[in-house]
Amino acid sequence: MIPNHPDFKPLHSYSQDGEDMLLRPLLMESVPSYADYKGFFVDIGAHHPFRFSNTMHFYELGWRGINVEPTPEAIGLFNQYRPNDVNLNIGVGAEQTRQTLYCFNDSAFNSFDEVTSESRDQDSSAVHITETVEVDIFPLAQILDEHLPAGTSIDFMSVDVAGLDVKVLQSNNWAKYRPKFVLVEDVDINFSHLDASEAHGFLANQGYQLVSKTLRTLIFKLI
Repeated sequence: MIPNHPDFKPLHSYSQDGEDMLLRPLLMESVPSYADYKGFFVDIGAHHPFRFSNTMHFYELGWRGINVEPTPEAIGLFNQYRPNDVNLNIGVGAEQTRQTLYCFNDSAFNSFDEVTSESRDQDSSAVHITETVEVDIFPLAQILDEHLPAGTSIDFMSVDVAGLDVKVLQSNNWAKYRPKFVLVEDVDINFSHLDASEAHGFLANQGYQLVSKTLRTLIFKLI
């Protein structure tokens, strides 16, 4: 009878490792009247509107945001399932340019990193490169200048771009755009070797503190 109890409501996680459920209580702690709050997110390397998504849980609660995903086939899915978001079929980098995106049979592995992509293609029998496409690249600061609604603060930003996460972070204007929380992929780091994490060092210098970690993601809070 517990599932039918009026005070019991199960939560559905869309994240790969439960990042959205770890972020939820952090947001509840920092946002007054969270139950009625409709926040704003930025998802860089959004991948899919709900598969491995750190933002879909919040979208279902009425939140809105900006989804940036360079995979050409993905934008149609975002426009279908996330019509109230700003969905951009571009990449993020240090300057405005065009780069080659390496596309795999599992799009979760798509990357602009040539060395990593070719190594993965050669070393794995399960995933392989299916095609390459040229994608427009813009600095994160420019994307936010053009697409963040006026007067809107960013509650959290999720960055997952297959090894190029720090370059994405470096392209932001941190004096102007300071999300309350930042989620960054870092598959190689553990709590006993935080000084080895380039993302940790960079965000610490921007005034952020590590508050949680999953198998693949570090979660930082603005202090």
